[in-house]
Amino acid sequence: MNERDAVLLLREDRYPSGANYPTTHSEYKCPCGRGKIVEERVVGFNDYYVTIECEACKDKYDIIYGCGHLWETREKR
Repeated sequence: MNERDAVLLLREDRYPSGANYPTTHSEYKCPCGRGKIVEERVVGFNDYYVTIECEACKDKYDIIYGCGHLWETREKR
């Protein structure tokens, strides 16, 4: 699964204290469907972080980062 295929649950812009640029907070349905994948992206910068917030999936999948703001999940080996 990647960010283009994932089911978007929530997207909102947040302004951390003292920040001039918003942080886009996005939540996607995880592969098993019981949890979520959370992406935090600083608008205007090439800075982002993706984490799996699901007990079942975080032990089974890794987040693989690509160019730009691309990411995907892959099964751990």
